[in-house]
Amino acid sequence: MITVKEIARLAGVSAKTAERALSGVTKDKRRDAKERAERVRKIAEAHGYRPSELALALRRGSIQTIGFITDILTDQFISAAVETAIDEAAKQNYKVALQVVRFDKEQTLESVKNLLAAGTDGIITSCCSDQLPSLLTHTLESQKYPIFTLCGQSNYNFSSVAADYSQALPQAVESLSRKGHKKITFCLFCGKDIDNARNKKIFFECCKLYGVEPDFRIHDDFYQSASLADQKLPALILYGKYSMRIYQDRCKELNFHPDVIGIYNEWTLAAAMNFPLNGIILEQAEAAVRMAVRKTLKQINGDDIEHYHLAAKFLPKEKIQSLQIPDLTNQRLFDFH
Repeated sequence: MITVKEIARLAGVSAKTAERALSGVTKDKRRDAKERAERVRKIAEAHGYRPSELALALRRGSIQTIGFITDILTDQFISAAVETAIDEAAKQNYKVALQVVRFDKEQTLESVKNLLAAGTDGIITSCCSDQLPSLLTHTLESQKYPIFTLCGQSNYNFSSVAADYSQALPQAVESLSRKGHKKITFCLFCGKDIDNARNKKIFFECCKLYGVEPDFRIHDDFYQSASLADQKLPALILYGKYSMRIYQDRCKELNFHPDVIGIYNEWTLAAAMNFPLNGIILEQAEAAVRMAVRKTLKQINGDDIEHYHLAAKFLPKEKIQSLQIPDLTNQRLFDFH
């Protein structure tokens, strides 16, 4: 491959001038400087020259990379989230370094250490906060290292985003109460203590408003949803496409037909079409991920920590079939826009 010295010779400039032009250091304010820099870059491009990423990072003081820690990639939501993060980061000339930790605390610790050792500028995680290594995480928190969690506000003081159910949940409860139900079960997952407490409060308030007995539950395993079917609860609001699949499969075995509202996002919505649902609470997944990337980049540049809530929307049964469901199979994620 051609060297900087050879490029400098071909461009008729000094090696130092060529190096500055190729590293982006040259300000190009003067016309002659601009012309020299442009000549250097054209020669470099013609000969397929690529500067060392490490050398550029050392000059910038940044490797312009965000880490993305997730448990799995086989989930459609997570794979779509990663592709979205890559797309959004690229707009600011940043890259995404992916770490898959498979729900393992030790592997999560190693992944965080690896990203820090590589000089990663910030981290986005889709893992629950109790999976993060507490000692190291507290250290990063005290140092105000940019970390953004997609799992809502945690006990650590990191920026976060969560779904806001303050409008959608009362509408869901009202729709079930209008069907004559006097007791409604609302089931969420553990690991999101602050957001779960907020949603519990919203649920109890709207149940009181519509004269319904609230039954609020927290699960720590997908398979617990089968027990909800065994109990033959007549009205249910259930989070998670995997929980819903297990729950509906069990209902089918029991020949039980309850009134159910599921919680989905635009990337998991296709799974909802397989079940007889009475409505959907729809979260904004793409907006959440893009917000995570933009906020992480702002924090890298000194911005303060913030917690965001994106409004979820309630869609009754009659509107579900009219939704445009993107088919992400073997597609570039944003081709359907």
